[in-house]
Amino acid sequence: MAGSVPPAPNDLPPSSPAPRRSRAVFWVALAAFPLAAFAWLIWVVLTRGTDAADFWDYSDAVLTGAVVALLVPVPVLIWGGLTRRIGQALLGVTIGAVVAVLALPLSLHLIHARRTQAFEDKKARYTEFVATVRSHDHARIRKALPALPDGFSAPKALCALGGGATYSFQRWLWFDDHAYGEALPSADLLEAAAAVVDGAWPRQEKQAALLVLLHYLSERDEPALFPTWAGLWRRTLEQPDAARPPLLASDYRGDTGTCSAARDPADTVLKRWHDAGLRAWLQAGFGFSQEQRDLALRAVRSKAMLQELIAADPEFAAMLSEGRSEGADALSHLSYELSELLDRGPDPAVPADLVEALRKAGADPRRSEHARKPCAVFELSESERRPTVADSPARIAAATRIHHALCPPDGSAQPGKAADGGSANDHRTGTNEAAEADSERR
Repeated sequence: MAGSVPPAPNDLPPSSPAPRRSRAVFWVALAAFPLAAFAWLIWVVLTRGTDAADFWDYSDAVLTGAVVALLVPVPVLIWGGLTRRIGQALLGVTIGAVVAVLALPLSLHLIHARRTQAFEDKKARYTEFVATVRSHDHARIRKALPALPDGFSAPKALCALGGGATYSFQRWLWFDDHAYGEALPSADLLEAAAAVVDGAWPRQEKQAALLVLLHYLSERDEPALFPTWAGLWRRTLEQPDAARPPLLASDYRGDTGTCSAARDPADTVLKRWHDAGLRAWLQAGFGFSQEQRDLALRAVRSKAMLQELIAADPEFAAMLSEGRSEGADALSHLSYELSELLDRGPDPAVPADLVEALRKAGADPRRSEHARKPCAVFELSESERRPTVADSPARIAAATRIHHALCPPDGSAQPGKAADGGSANDHRTGTNEAAEADSERR
């Protein structure tokens, strides 16, 4: 326009400010790894911080986390490239990865703390159960036992109450910790067993629990409690008043803890208690299987007990009188202990009376199927004795009687043997044969 005056330089409009550079890519990249690590940490603690998880489960979780860690930065880096902020993306991902690495040792600490607390909680619950057992309240015991953590079976509970393992804590790549129950007195164990017998557990499980208890009674050498135990056992039978019911091992296949219910009760009772066990067995009214009859003959330690056994079960008389090998087998097992019985027994005449009674009943030492006959075993034992004092006349007389009974004068006994020990010629049979005989005895 004519006559218009151009604006002065100072009157020009101000220029607009340069746009600020966005750092959104950096912050997203920085948060990606820590957020993913936090989510993985929660997942791994909840799923691997349990008793059921082992080290390999944790290794699988770490491998899963590593695979996820490779995928997390991919979308962030793509976004940074499209927005021409790849430098920010790389920097944020790098810093975030350094922070996220801390999740690995933190996960180990949290998992260990969680599993340790669970272990302590289980032990505390078991302690409460022990207090319930001490109360002898059968109803409370039956209610508390199934409520134990990890679902204890009745045999495992009896095993723990007797001093067996309760719970274990796996330290993965280190030695495991095991918690053991306090060994309660046998009276408390019998009360707990009575509560189980009157409960709703299956018959096999009840009998397995009783066999675990019998093992403890045998270990503690308490034959006087066997009648009480036998009464509980009869209550598990279909016919509790049956005459001479068998007392056999349980075929229970459930969890029995660190104890076993598969051992033959006769092996537990008779081998440990000998005459006391046999007498308790007979007084409880139990019968014998054929295998148990063999154990019973080996367990006899007096003439009176042998007579009582034959009177209770005529099959024992038949086993000894028909020329079978069971009597010779009993003499063979007894021959390994005769010298000790003569030295430590209250009366040396007792083992001598027993050997003569077995011979009179029909047991023939020459029929022994062992590599070493009873005569040779007894002679070797006598020759290896190192008595600290001179033998009493009663011992010498008893040893003479045993020698005459085990070594009939028909050439089976080696010549030149003295009844109170024999000569060094006893060793001519050789060390290998003696070792073989010892192995058979065990």
